[in-house]
Amino acid sequence: MSSLSEQLAQVAANNATVAFDRKRRQKLHSASLIYNPKTAATQDYDFIFDNAVNALNELIDIDPRFTIFTKSLFSETSINIDRNVQSKEENKNLDAAINSYLLLVSSRWNLTPTLHATEWLVRRFQIHIVNAEMFLLSTLNYYQSPVFQRILDITKLPPLFNPLSNFVKTDSTPTNLTMVKLFNDNDFLKLYANFLSKCIKQNTTYTNQLLFITCCFINLISLNSTNENKLNDLVPILLEISAKLLASPSVDCQIAAHTILVVFSTALPLKKVIILAAAETILAKLTDDKAKKSALTTIFKMFQTLKGQGNIDQLPNKLYNLFNARIDLEYISEFLSNGDVPVCDKFITTYVRAITRYDHGKLLKIVEILEKVHLERFETRMIITDLIHLSEIIEDKSQLIELFEYFIKNNEKLVISCLKSLNITPEIFEIRLTTSLFSSQNETTDVVANIEAQKVVGEKSKVPSFKEFLDKNAQFITTDDASILAADDTLYAKQLSLFVEAVGKGYQPALYLSSFFTTLEARITFLARVIISPAAPVALRLISLSNMAKYLHSIDKDSNVFSLVPCLICCLNDSSKNVRTAARKVLIQISKRNFTKHYFLASDIYGKGIKVPMLSPKDSEAWLKKFLKEYMIDNRDLSGSFIPKKGDKVYLLFWADQALYIPLPQAKTIILDNLKKYTPSASAYSPVFEQFIKTYISTRSEWEEKCKANKCSFKDFERRIVDLISPKEKNQFIITFIMDALKSEHEQLASLVSDKLISIFDSLKSAFQIQLLESIIQTTIEPEQSYDAIGTIQGLPLNAELFNTILSQNKINSDAQVTDFSKRRRRRSSSNKSALQKDEISILAENHMKMLTVVLEALDKQNVPGSPELLSTLLSLLSDLETLDQDGHLPVLYAQETIASCILNIIDSLKTTGVAGLQNVRADIVVSAIRNTSSPQLQNKLLLVISALSSLSPEIILHSVMPIFTFMGAHSIRQDDGFTTQVVEKTISTVVPALLANSSENIDSEIEFLLMSFTAALQHVPKHRRVKLYSTLIQTLGATKAIGSFMFLIAQQYSTHLGKFKLGEAKGLVEFSKAFLGKFDVYEQLVGFSKFFNIIETLISASKDDDKKIELESRTLFTNGVLNMSHSELASVIQNSFDFINRIIQDEDSDYYISNGSFRVRMYSALIDSNNNEESIDNVKSEFSNILRDILLFINDTTMLNRTNRTDNSTDNETKQGGEVSDELKKTLFSLLQNVLSVLPIENFIESIKPLLSSKNDDIRYHINLVIGSKFELESMEATPVAEKVIGYLLNNAGDDMETVPVLQVILNTVASLIGKFGTHMEQSTITDSLDVCCKNISSDKTELVISSLSVITNCIQVLGVKAIAYYPKIVMPTVSLFKSTEGTKDTFLRGQLQLSILLLFATIVKCMPAFVLSNLSDVFHIIFFADDVEITVRLTAIDLVISNIDLREIFKVLYKSWTTEVSKSDDSIMISLFISSLEATVEAVDKKTATFQSPIFFKLLLSLFEFRSICSFDNNTISRIEASIYQIANSYVLKMNDKVFRPLFAILVRWAFDGEGVSNTMMSEVERLTAFFKFFTKLQENLKGIITSYFTYILEPTNNLLLRYISKDLKDISLQRLLLISLTSSFKFDKDEYWKSTSRFELISESLINQLSIIDRVLGRYLVKAIGALASANNGVEEHNQIMNKLLIEHMKASCTSQEKLWAAKSIKLIYSKVGESWLVLLPQLVPTIAELLEDDDEEIENEVRTGLVKVVENVLGEPFDRYLD
Repeated sequence: MSSLSEQLAQVAANNATVAFDRKRRQKLHSASLIYNPKTAATQDYDFIFDNAVNALNELIDIDPRFTIFTKSLFSETSINIDRNVQSKEENKNLDAAINSYLLLVSSRWNLTPTLHATEWLVRRFQIHIVNAEMFLLSTLNYYQSPVFQRILDITKLPPLFNPLSNFVKTDSTPTNLTMVKLFNDNDFLKLYANFLSKCIKQNTTYTNQLLFITCCFINLISLNSTNENKLNDLVPILLEISAKLLASPSVDCQIAAHTILVVFSTALPLKKVIILAAAETILAKLTDDKAKKSALTTIFKMFQTLKGQGNIDQLPNKLYNLFNARIDLEYISEFLSNGDVPVCDKFITTYVRAITRYDHGKLLKIVEILEKVHLERFETRMIITDLIHLSEIIEDKSQLIELFEYFIKNNEKLVISCLKSLNITPEIFEIRLTTSLFSSQNETTDVVANIEAQKVVGEKSKVPSFKEFLDKNAQFITTDDASILAADDTLYAKQLSLFVEAVGKGYQPALYLSSFFTTLEARITFLARVIISPAAPVALRLISLSNMAKYLHSIDKDSNVFSLVPCLICCLNDSSKNVRTAARKVLIQISKRNFTKHYFLASDIYGKGIKVPMLSPKDSEAWLKKFLKEYMIDNRDLSGSFIPKKGDKVYLLFWADQALYIPLPQAKTIILDNLKKYTPSASAYSPVFEQFIKTYISTRSEWEEKCKANKCSFKDFERRIVDLISPKEKNQFIITFIMDALKSEHEQLASLVSDKLISIFDSLKSAFQIQLLESIIQTTIEPEQSYDAIGTIQGLPLNAELFNTILSQNKINSDAQVTDFSKRRRRRSSSNKSALQKDEISILAENHMKMLTVVLEALDKQNVPGSPELLSTLLSLLSDLETLDQDGHLPVLYAQETIASCILNIIDSLKTTGVAGLQNVRADIVVSAIRNTSSPQLQNKLLLVISALSSLSPEIILHSVMPIFTFMGAHSIRQDDGFTTQVVEKTISTVVPALLANSSENIDSEIEFLLMSFTAALQHVPKHRRVKLYSTLIQTLGATKAIGSFMFLIAQQYSTHLGKFKLGEAKGLVEFSKAFLGKFDVYEQLVGFSKFFNIIETLISASKDDDKKIELESRTLFTNGVLNMSHSELASVIQNSFDFINRIIQDEDSDYYISNGSFRVRMYSALIDSNNNEESIDNVKSEFSNILRDILLFINDTTMLNRTNRTDNSTDNETKQGGEVSDELKKTLFSLLQNVLSVLPIENFIESIKPLLSSKNDDIRYHINLVIGSKFELESMEATPVAEKVIGYLLNNAGDDMETVPVLQVILNTVASLIGKFGTHMEQSTITDSLDVCCKNISSDKTELVISSLSVITNCIQVLGVKAIAYYPKIVMPTVSLFKSTEGTKDTFLRGQLQLSILLLFATIVKCMPAFVLSNLSDVFHIIFFADDVEITVRLTAIDLVISNIDLREIFKVLYKSWTTEVSKSDDSIMISLFISSLEATVEAVDKKTATFQSPIFFKLLLSLFEFRSICSFDNNTISRIEASIYQIANSYVLKMNDKVFRPLFAILVRWAFDGEGVSNTMMSEVERLTAFFKFFTKLQENLKGIITSYFTYILEPTNNLLLRYISKDLKDISLQRLLLISLTSSFKFDKDEYWKSTSRFELISESLINQLSIIDRVLGRYLVKAIGALASANNGVEEHNQIMNKLLIEHMKASCTSQEKLWAAKSIKLIYSKVGESWLVLLPQLVPTIAELLEDDDEEIENEVRTGLVKVVENVLGEPFDRYLD
């Protein structure tokens, strides 16, 4: 039987949807996927059902499978279905239907109809409770979506889903880590596996779900990657899941399984049996091509994880057959050809071994797989071993040849090692496979003698008799005497194979030869062919040589067998030393025979009727003997002894004939190779091959087949044919062959010929060169080429003459047109345009373009030495390209760029060779191309061409200079790239000097023209490119000549931007100009400024003088319309120009972070730089003085613009406007003057301004004095002597009675700033002189003078300190009087500044002379409090200064006096706030001793502050905030007092509050006093807690009386009552000394406190409850007191009491029991009847409070239900 807990859990689950009361039913019904609980609770089932049916119909439109649910879950009868009354079987069917629906709908939770349809199942069938598991499983992959969050909020989570509990009813969604934790539970994993199985079974899986599953499993595996035990536990689960996924016909399911298996097998290497089973499962259902790639990758990776013995054994037969059925070998090969293929050597090894074992028909296809995979050595060894074993049993051994050739090519040693391990020699194995395989490096000398039939054919194979062998192959017997050398390759190959087979089976070679070749001629020529055949094994070649030696004896002695020597000579090239030795023996045997005229097979040896020219018997004998004498066995190179020097031409032709006529490609290759080695040039014998060469291309395929049939390298063969092309070739047929070969479709031949041509091209005649070059160029336009024609052209060593010839042939315009200098511009022809529109002409033009481009690329790449003719041709071609572009719209851009590069290279070459004075070179073509192209890149290159031409021959581009610079100004400089900028700079630096050199008479005009061209485009030049570009231009033109004009043009643009309110652009011009000027030295800049001012002066004078204006109209600089401006426009330009220069010179903070950013720094550097000589420094100073002179002249004549263009008819309005213009200009000029003067070092600066200080012009003196202060701001203390000297000057001027007020004010301000900065280092006399002057000004009626004087005095006192005491009477009292004079009126001139000056003065006095200011301390506070026009923060700072420097005892006295006499009578809240801040700061600063001594004064002040409420006019909130601050301050002060001092003061407070003793304001009521006291006392209790509990003795009886007065309703103030209760609560709560356990105090206070229940207002009830609860807590454990309180409380809960009285009494008892219930349990029986009565009270609020509050608390204390007490 299950445990009790399990039974209870089961009962709870069954009753989860059963609602026994109304609230439970409402809660169940309000659970909704869509609506909030309140809305859901109001909906009935009919409404929900209608919505769900509509939603289901939408789902049916998407997927008809939903139709089935219209008859069950969504039928009309489903409204009446109730789970709680249905049978188990019915509920089971219902759950099955719900689960099916959830599976089907799981892929559509992102659709709104899904939510509305499922809402019905949630509301009617409670699937979120009953079907929670399936509900969550089917939606789990939506865990990060809002819908899943909603599902979590309403679903009762099953135990396995516990990790999701943290996300229920929260704003966050589950994380990826949560999912991993969920899946890390094996029980959950099994549950999900079952769910997935259902999904697959019902075909309801979908991509997002599978992606979620895959990611979760991958994360799970990753989480446990270091936990092998956990991974082993996952094996059966994950394999089961994978198997189920693989069993599905869905491609997505299969791919998901593939991914899981790959990741899992990587994390935990699986056993081979599991991997084989997994592979079989993967392949079982693999039908879709989309899954093939994934399946193959998975199998590859799984097999790659195999470890240990047997990991590369062949696949089982069943698995191999299944693999073949699903994935064929061709698919694998194609898959491996693609990129990003996983490592798969282990699987490929097992697969290939399986083919070797089971499927011999695919052996020929294995190589194409092996070539694409890298196998380990041991894997390759296993495959080779399997193939060697296979060679013993397979019938058709030719299938293995290609495989072994592949392995031998890659690792011959490994193959030989495998053979030797099986006791098989390489020679035997060659015979077994009937072909030649190995090199001769490992040959054995006794190979022929050791051939055993069983080793060749295999131990298990039976060797047939020779007769059977002969009968079987009788059709291959040769009976005529024709030469086998010329026999058909197929027949020979079979005969050779039979010969090898016969030798391998142990038959005698002579028997085979005599049987299959019935004539001697056939036998000997067969053997001759075998010995030079690469397909014959080494052993067979040795046997053939041996038999040939025997058969030579059978030839008639009169026959000259020298005809066989060429074959034997070729045999000497064999790689086998044994073969070469045997061949030499045969040659020696021949040399001993007679050399007669009758040559053996003379006319038939190379074919019937083919007569081969032979040497004379004598020459042949002599040649052979000499050859044998010189021949060395170890040397395979025969060229040294091949052609004797004597009679070399005869022998050369003989061997050339042999090479021509011999039909075997291997022999041809060997002979031609030796001929090439003998003589590099084939011209001596190449005519012999004329006919062969002419027909070679047409017969090439036949020769390729021959090479393939004879196992000869066709590439080597063809290379030897191509070697017939020799340097200095004179034969036309060879040239024709080269052209035909390059045009042919044979890639190998074309490449070989191309390489050969490149090597010999330079040696050919120019006619041949041009012929070949034209042919190759023509090839480039072909759509398909068999070689790299362009690379060939670029590789050919071409010279300028060739290029010129070829390019000239590709010109459109004739030479006559090119040399016609009368036509400076190309004229477009309508006939050209119409012709180029025709298709045929258009195609020809395109081809022309292609060929031309190829040649130009070659010219550009080779960088050949140029010539003027080639340069002229290229310029003509550039004109042609422009024609094709403009008239034919062909893409000529690349060709134009290439021509430009070529021209640049040629010009560089001509410079190197010293060519000058070019003829027939048209620069206008380049200019035209520049202007007509839209490509910035081409424009840049052509500008570089112009630049290069100008440096080579300036005169040819002079007539095109202006269009060039106009174009550059309009286009090039606007490009935002470094290359364009570099091009423009280079063009400027090369063309401009040439222009200036040829324009010496009118150089200024040329400079101004160029400047206007470039500055017009300034706004279009990228900002970060401007400085470099324009600095290059100006440096090239000459900085001293060009800067002034350039700045004038820029200033005009600046003025235009300001006029259009484009302030950003104007600022950009200033920043540019600063950076631009930084590129020049100071002297050049100063000269530029001076010339700028000269231009402005010229412009102004022209505006006054019409004759001069007419004269200036011809000057280029003024041709932009500036002379034609109206008076106002010109005035604006001039003013803005000065402002522009001013801003350039003016320093900004950012200038110091930029190299050369500050003009001042540059000026300083120039003056102190030791590298500059005296002359340079004098020049700088001279130019600076000129600038200063110009500015002062402009200042003195600021009305100049007013006087220009004035007439007698000018109106007053115009006059007024002119005055405004003059004022603005004057302001700008003074600012400019200030900035210019600030540039100088301080010493020079003072000397410069001294005369100006005495100027008769008030404005000049005013501004100069202004400048002085700012000048000294950045100076160090080292400038103190200069500052003293300046103060002396200024004070002298200030003493002048005739000086104006503004100037005096500036003088005094400057003196103040100088003393403030340098005063501590100055002589005292300077300070006192300043004080003398300023003290006189305090009584001045000019407020601005007073303020400035106070500022000077303040700084002087700060410097002198106590030493200024002599001036104290002269300063303080007049200043106080001055301040008081400002109090009465608000409209006093500069009132705020004056108050601030006075306040700062007194703050300085307080700081510097604190002991002397005590007598005027009240005046100081008066000034602080009443300086209402001064910022509050300043006044607060002054207060802090006073408190930190003055004796605090004096401050308390002054504050008390200020409050009582001045501050309390004010309605200014700021003043009150400042006073409180002062008091607070003083209290914080005071020490305990001082606080004790000053406590009487403080408490007198405190009582006065308490009484402030009754006399102030502030609103209640304001006074409350003030009082709160006061209480806080008072508390802070009390904390600094001891009990002995504070008690009597507290008693005074009590008497003041309760008795009215010492009240100074009789208007203050008792309630107000008590309110203030209890607020203070409550705050005091909060801070001191139990320390002052005993202080309650002073107010115990008065407090009790107050409570009684409230009971008697003598008092009704709610605020006071609340404070009274809070105070009592605090006292009870903080009682640590059992103060309230005293019976006398308890009895006194308890009754009056509890009786408050009868009169308590509803808003104060909670305060009373807290007080009663706190009293009970304070008396915990005192039974008598508990009984008293219990009795008193019960009295207030009787039926006769009011509802409010009973309610608050019940709440009080509830609080008591919650706090001290244990000690009150004994009193519970007395309380029970009362509780019973209250539970039946008519007032629902009381009943509810008792039932849900008091009873619950009592039950918690009792630990048992309260009902039994009621029973």
